[in-house]
Amino acid sequence: MKHDPTTRKGAGSLVLLLCFLMSVLLPACGSPASGAASELDGTAVIRTYYTYGAFFQAEGTADLSSLDGTAKGIQKAALQLRTGNGEEDRTSFEIPFSVSKGKLSFRTAKHLDEGLCLDTLETGDTAVFLELTRKDGSTDLLALSDGTGTEKTGPQDAIEYYTLPYGHHGHRRVTSAFERTGTTETLVFHTKRSRLPSDVYDIVVDPGHGGKDPGAQSGPYKESDVVLDIGKKVANALESAGYKVLLTRDGTEDPNMNMAYTEYDKDGRVNRTCGSRAKLCLSLHLNQNKHGSQNGVQIYRARQAGDDFAKSLADELVAATALDYSTMGGRTARGVYVRTFSNRELAAERSKARRKGYTFYDATTSTDYYFMIREYGCLATGAYVDGRNPAYGTNEYRDFPQGVESCLCELGFLSNEHDRGTLLNDQRGIAKALTRAVDAYIASLHETPGPQTADLLAKESL
Repeated sequence: MKHDPTTRKGAGSLVLLLCFLMSVLLPACGSPASGAASELDGTAVIRTYYTYGAFFQAEGTADLSSLDGTAKGIQKAALQLRTGNGEEDRTSFEIPFSVSKGKLSFRTAKHLDEGLCLDTLETGDTAVFLELTRKDGSTDLLALSDGTGTEKTGPQDAIEYYTLPYGHHGHRRVTSAFERTGTTETLVFHTKRSRLPSDVYDIVVDPGHGGKDPGAQSGPYKESDVVLDIGKKVANALESAGYKVLLTRDGTEDPNMNMAYTEYDKDGRVNRTCGSRAKLCLSLHLNQNKHGSQNGVQIYRARQAGDDFAKSLADELVAATALDYSTMGGRTARGVYVRTFSNRELAAERSKARRKGYTFYDATTSTDYYFMIREYGCLATGAYVDGRNPAYGTNEYRDFPQGVESCLCELGFLSNEHDRGTLLNDQRGIAKALTRAVDAYIASLHETPGPQTADLLAKESL
């Protein structure tokens, strides 16, 4: 069969025309980021970003002098999320901000465990913008560009986050990117179903002390032994509930090893926990007091976090076992506590640094005291152990942008007869209670998803 050259030429022209139209139309209608390009009034800059548990946090600035109406009258700032190009594909939530000398500073939530929950993102692409509302009702929509890092270090690494399993969701992989379509660059999350990599976990169970470090003691009973027994049962219960669990020690450690000084070793509990990219951690401990009457559950959380996760743990322990809430002062909710450095402790640490010849860390009375809260949270909670203290190693993840939401769970007082009986004889009940608390907390993320749609399960067939 002969081919007509004119036909071939016409077909080639048609193909070129179609390619041109696709190159123009597809970016405009396929990406939620490109769909907003014509609506943009300017650009805000993200200076840093990180995750804490299931939540994404970012801090940034916007130059208001480039916007119409100057800097006056900004009444509200919100993050706007778009999963498509229609009005029905947009959701937003209000965020904290301040204005000074024509510059707006913002962060995505007041607390580390609030705001943009990555576990509730829909499969596909979600573009993020900053929306400003003035007193007169007028609005400005700003793209979010990458202003992280320095010329020397380059921008921050992208987030690669794996969601917690929930219902029929299974796991999802969420990656962040700053994507450009035409002249528009903004933050975009790509979400897809995924199996967990072999080195990624959902939850860490961290039985305190170990080796030659017994922790609290009462008669023949050692905290290290009791929390290890409980920790193994907690890990088994969580695994039975469908979670992938990392146990930081299993009792096979050298009994002559002082684990108080190996926490920051390459395979120590800090680097293992942070490297697991888990979302939650239960660090299990027991209290001791010279007054045998002192008893009860104390759950310590990060200073910058809210009470939700810690309160869920305390409430379930009290509801399901014979344990009670601690009556000690300083709690932020029943059974929930925060512990930061005191001025006296900071003075002692500075003195120790001078004696040992290293520069003291920039800790303040706002810095979380317990390492399993501060260091496990990585960048989000101000982890700082960099090896300068010769007594310890290094937290290799202190600047890592994906932190573990960790609670120090003082399950009761080993020195109290009532608590001790429960801690020794109802360990399965404690394990079940902690597992229910984890389940309840994760469910709450989906039932009250904040910026995302509440009917995620109904919209997707998984």
